[in-house]
Amino acid sequence: MSYSTTERAFPECIASTNSTTYPTSVSKSPQQQRAVSDSSTLASADSHLQCRKGSNFFKSAQWSSDGTTILTSSEDNKFRTFVLPTDLLEPSEEPHPLTSYCASVAPEPAYASCLYPYFNLQDSRTTIHLSSPRDHPISLLSTIFPSDGKVNPKLSSYPLIHAPTETYLTPHSLIFTASGTHFLAGSDSLISLFDISRTGGPPVTQLPTIPSKRKKLVGGGVGMKGIVSALASSNSLSAGDEQQTASILLAAGTFTRHVGLYDAEGSGGCVSLFSVSGDGSSARDEDHSSSRGSGAGITQLSWSNCSRYLFVSERKSDCVIVYDIRVAGKRLGRLTGRNAQTNQRLGVSIFHTQDGGDEVWAGGVDGVVRVWKHAIEVEGESKPDWEWKAHDEKAKPPFATESFRIVAYKVIELQQQ
Repeated sequence: MSYSTTERAFPECIASTNSTTYPTSVSKSPQQQRAVSDSSTLASADSHLQCRKGSNFFKSAQWSSDGTTILTSSEDNKFRTFVLPTDLLEPSEEPHPLTSYCASVAPEPAYASCLYPYFNLQDSRTTIHLSSPRDHPISLLSTIFPSDGKVNPKLSSYPLIHAPTETYLTPHSLIFTASGTHFLAGSDSLISLFDISRTGGPPVTQLPTIPSKRKKLVGGGVGMKGIVSALASSNSLSAGDEQQTASILLAAGTFTRHVGLYDAEGSGGCVSLFSVSGDGSSARDEDHSSSRGSGAGITQLSWSNCSRYLFVSERKSDCVIVYDIRVAGKRLGRLTGRNAQTNQRLGVSIFHTQDGGDEVWAGGVDGVVRVWKHAIEVEGESKPDWEWKAHDEKAKPPFATESFRIVAYKVIELQQQ
């Protein structure tokens, strides 16, 4: 669906990292890696290092809660902090340049990261984020202090260890609790709760998503087996209300395409479990699953403004599935036409409008951002209400490689609201 500029004012790019600063793309990175692998000379070590430094396309980008800072993770295992210029909304013929304020290096690729929910650039105590590097403890890092050898941005570490093998478990999802004093980590069939004040300490509690791994049928057919790849807390309470934490629901999704709902923000019991595989009503649904929104694992969960509906995003799926959690497992509808047939984690953003509604924005591999304005008001399949071309690159996930052009457009929408 296309719209002319006379029908709708399209978002305008007001800031960008530009293509010259971070030139490496998803399509070019494998070519660089093959070039290094084919070289067997001793001098290739320098070439490998240089290649690694150049392979820095963005894999994710997160807004800080105060709207001043963007945190990115890149293919070169670096977290970069971008502080938005103060003249961002002033008229300019060209987009404002975005340059990295500081960067910290992870020892291994980070599977998940999470900004502190009460981030305030004026208070250095709140400018922190979590990271889960592979085969390492979970790290609490400073977002505004670089790792230049003089200042160590790591403030604390939290080991998550598999006791029988004494190996580190690497979480694929991280989320702070509403109070900001604890955080949850999702790993293989396990959700762990940590207290950020207990440096180097084990989890306060652990919530297995299956009863046991020793049964012949793993879990005995109960619970949800698989890596917990997405976590999201409902918005039913104002942040920081610890006395009523019990009414906050935690949604957990797995790569095996299951969703679990837990009360007390993950500290309580399991409220409901359901699968997003087809409709589950007949074999015919499985035969036509590709056209009905079947994916290859949940990568993101998002709550509606009223916390009655849950948006489920998957990799290799052209749909965002909407569920009514008041009747757990009831599929309300599908937001079709996303064009996200890729294993990359393509982000989906939910904007809460002034009238209490929800607007869904999603990027595709064709460089197009699509918008569904009335995501929870229409049952069945729903096509985008409008769309616009974010960039001209082909077959490149925009949220993974052109993150700043996307978020720059988004900030315009938020300012208008």
